[in-house]
Amino acid sequence: MTAPSTPLPWFPAAEAPGGRPVPARAGGGPDRLVLDPAAVSLAGPRGHDQDAGYAGPRLLVVADGVGGNRGGAAAARVAVGEVVRRAAAARADSTEDAPDAGLAATFAAADAAVRAAAAADPALSGMATTCTAAVLARDGRVVVAHVGDSRALLLRGGVLTRLTTDHSLVQALVDSGGLTPEEAATSPMRSVLLRVLGGSADPGPADLIAVAARAGDRLLLCTDGLSGVVPAATLQRVLAAERRPAAAAARLLMAALAAGTRDDVTAVVADVAPAGWAGGAAEVRVGSAGDVPED
Repeated sequence: MTAPSTPLPWFPAAEAPGGRPVPARAGGGPDRLVLDPAAVSLAGPRGHDQDAGYAGPRLLVVADGVGGNRGGAAAARVAVGEVVRRAAAARADSTEDAPDAGLAATFAAADAAVRAAAAADPALSGMATTCTAAVLARDGRVVVAHVGDSRALLLRGGVLTRLTTDHSLVQALVDSGGLTPEEAATSPMRSVLLRVLGGSADPGPADLIAVAARAGDRLLLCTDGLSGVVPAATLQRVLAAERRPAAAAARLLMAALAAGTRDDVTAVVADVAPAGWAGGAAEVRVGSAGDVPED
């Protein structure tokens, strides 16, 4: 990425490639719905994963770092760590009941944290990251916050809907009629981002999207190492075919490799399930987020 001046094996979530299980935190009041989560991440040809991902029973996050091997990984790790930390704090003090405002403030804090880390280390100067997060709120909504060109998608009733809009130059050109979607998919400018956390430009407020959750919904958050090479029809087919989130995530990763991705690939998949579902109570961190210490 360029910062602006802008049918496979089944894996339990804890065994997802690159994953590190983290014991689920206790606390909070009764919830009607929970997330059954899984995540995978794999470094691209550079051999150093600059993506970060987190999957838990209430929160999903992906980030795709910009700024060289060290800087990109650090930016993604800092952003995901800040979002996870603040979400846990909100749940502990019941401010999670206002997830829209909370996520907006969390993304502003994550932006500040990435900038502070870059300012503290000259080797990280200019680092930045995309970030997309989804919270399953106690009011029964999934609230998504988004900056960059990672994506959040919802599979419901076999139909896949994209919830986020890319903050990229080619998306802006498509919106203005300067490019067709087909031209955008192969444009040499497709990695140029207009909004990121960190970097040299103010990203502005995060996009916020909310949908009423239903048991049986399946969520996918992914970086462009997946969505940039695997067509939406294939994403839909894989997500609909696999019974378990971990199997779907692993199969999506393999689909990206089969499509010839040249980027890091991160996929976070979670099913919305009735409270009490015991299929996926653990948290999983992948990519550079695996280096984030536990609280």
